Amino acid sequence: MAAERRRETRHLGEQRLRRVPCRILEYPLEQRAQNLSIDRPRRDAQSTKIIAVDPVEMKREAARKLGATDTVDPAKGDPVARVQTLTGGRGADYAFEVIGLPETITQAFSSARRGGTAVVVGMPRMDSMVTLPGFAMFYEEKRLLGCVYGSAQVRRDFPRFVQLVETGRLDIGSMVSRRIKLDEVNDAFTAMKAGEVIRSVIV
Repeated sequence: MAAERRRETRHLGEQRLRRVPCRILEYPLEQRAQNLSIDRPRRDAQSTKIIAVDPVEMKREAARKLGATDTVDPAKGDPVARVQTLTGGRGADYAFEVIGLPETITQAFSSARRGGTAVVVGMPRMDSMVTLPGFAMFYEEKRLLGCVYGSAQVRRDFPRFVQLVETGRLDIGSMVSRRIKLDEVNDAFTAMKAGEVIRSVIV
């Protein structure tokens, strides 16, 4: 019964997210393609502003092509302050953190507006700890959520994803930087860590 309630609550939350135009901060692109995957569906949901934060120019450019309206280089100043400026001092309705580092989780939380939501998509280390401003969580009524593999249910969601790809509404091909063989996997990890690729696919 408890598991069924959780599924219903999650489904209702997804329905609300699809219906409500929102400002989204994606923080940051890091070495993976996770939040590039977030870009396109949120553009289809008619988000008013999509902000991608990443220190790598190639990935910021890729985010723009996939639907980001603004990009931020965190190496050039405080990214939280920049997000505040881009949103007229309001902050992001939804802030997605896709690395899993305590400092970027904190920054995503700080970038969310009053009553906004920060979503942790990146997987933190098992022993990592995150420190958040308790008063801000209380007074500003912010929410911090975890999200494992997009909180997707395979039987329900995957057919829809396939349909989005087949109809051209979800462009996954542009997120593939290299196609490699299995014996090239170590080189692929090196390229990922160096910020040279969005994603390598073994074929």
